[in-house]
Amino acid sequence: MCISTLGLFFNNPLMQLTVFSLGLLTTFLFKASLLSTFKRIRKMMSVIILIVILQSIFVKSGNVLIGTDSFSIITDEGLKRGFGFLMRLLVILISGTIISTCSMRMLIQGLVQMKLPYDMAFMTSVGIRFLPLLVEETKDAFTAIQLKGIDIKNLPLKKRFEIISYVFTPVIAGTLNKAKKLSLSVECRGFRAYDRRTSIIHLKFNKADYMILAASTVMSLSLIFINIYVI
Repeated sequence: MCISTLGLFFNNPLMQLTVFSLGLLTTFLFKASLLSTFKRIRKMMSVIILIVILQSIFVKSGNVLIGTDSFSIITDEGLKRGFGFLMRLLVILISGTIISTCSMRMLIQGLVQMKLPYDMAFMTSVGIRFLPLLVEETKDAFTAIQLKGIDIKNLPLKKRFEIISYVFTPVIAGTLNKAKKLSLSVECRGFRAYDRRTSIIHLKFNKADYMILAASTVMSLSLIFINIYVI
């Protein structure tokens, strides 16, 4: 929570890079699977680079790096904002990797014990589960197109966008269908039949948890102080 919040809070590139580095360090300490995260980033890299370039082009404020005095293509402020978008995206992905080290049942129980309503905790867990399903649906749709002998990479840009628009229709329809089946399943199991749920699991903090909580709080406050009063 601290890492993702700080990643969205800071605008300074140095502070954003610091938060990203701390996120990487945390994933190593928690022995999270960084390989799968970097595989996802590699697949999205072309889209990420395109968005960063667009961010850089459409921001006209700052010193002109490429262009003329009357017409600017890329400015230092544009590059700064593009870099900021990239860092925020990477920090969010790193935060998701850290959360994935915890089982979904433990995550729900932890949110409930933090006085979050069970409905919201359940929706959070479902949302985290649905993202990989959405990715798998998209991959299956693109694989089906390739099996029909269509090479998307060699198509003109206009034709490529048309095919992508056709792909997203069945993907969204499939996702909505899964959501409908899930809602029927939880209703059949008596979801929200009682105002208060009980659980056989009860989580407790140990010394390591308190140390991590204290270190996260000190780190967050220190970075906020540096960002406000030093940088």
